[in-house]
Amino acid sequence: MIPFSKKTTKHILSMGFLLVIVLFVSVAVVSLGAVHTVGNFTKMIYEHPLVVSNAALNAGLNMTKMHRSMKDVTSSTSPDELDRTVTALNGYEKLVYKELDVIKALIIGTEGQNLEKRTRRLFSDWKPIREKVFDLFHAGRKKEATLITKGRGANHVAQLESKMLELTSYARKKADSFMQLAENSQARVEKISIGLVLAGVLLAVAIAFFTVRHVLKIENVLVHERNELQKALSEIKTLSGLLPICASCKMIRDDKGYWNQIEAYIRDRSEAEFSHSICPKCAERLYADLIEENQNLKT
Repeated sequence: MIPFSKKTTKHILSMGFLLVIVLFVSVAVVSLGAVHTVGNFTKMIYEHPLVVSNAALNAGLNMTKMHRSMKDVTSSTSPDELDRTVTALNGYEKLVYKELDVIKALIIGTEGQNLEKRTRRLFSDWKPIREKVFDLFHAGRKKEATLITKGRGANHVAQLESKMLELTSYARKKADSFMQLAENSQARVEKISIGLVLAGVLLAVAIAFFTVRHVLKIENVLVHERNELQKALSEIKTLSGLLPICASCKMIRDDKGYWNQIEAYIRDRSEAEFSHSICPKCAERLYADLIEENQNLKT
């Protein structure tokens, strides 16, 4: 008998291949999810920490230019030169506020937001110092104006530069944390993908092993049944066609031309066996005297 029914084999193989498909689809889904996650982290790094870091650097650079312009104010020798210096100073101030607005809009976390507020407040506090320098310069007290620029003004700028460095450092740490999250996500997905692929390979090997073993079993059974059938066919002997039989002695002529007793001929060509007896007619013809004597004894 062939092991497993056709329906059972079909069901097992279908379930196995379905599991393989599910595993590889899972790998694809996990991989796509990882790509999306890493893409989001990259986007966040680009749109937030890196932009904030660049804005902080630009703001710090413009503050330095403002401080240099303040020095130029105290050394101006003509009204035109002073106007050019003040115009440049106001332009740098607008650029600083523009960068601070970018930082305010994109910086992540309460700590970063508080740091931006303190930096903005510190920058606003610089304006009264600059106005005091302007007032002294216009009053003809250039030396006092220069002392304030090099003293209080320089100290204030140093504090601003320190705050801008803090903002830059904070933004870079955020970028590093996002990068670490992206790397962790990638590593986790790699492990999951490798596990799913290995599971798929093992399942495919198991299905192949089962299929081959099942096919070999079927083949062995078929070979055995074929051999049994051939053996049975070789043992089956049949009588067919016209049999040349003697009308007198009832002997039969075989294919080689020899005459054989009917018992031997049939026994050699079939499974039949003969047991000898005498029919009533022959018994009456051959043993009539004995039959009559036996009947007389009974009467």
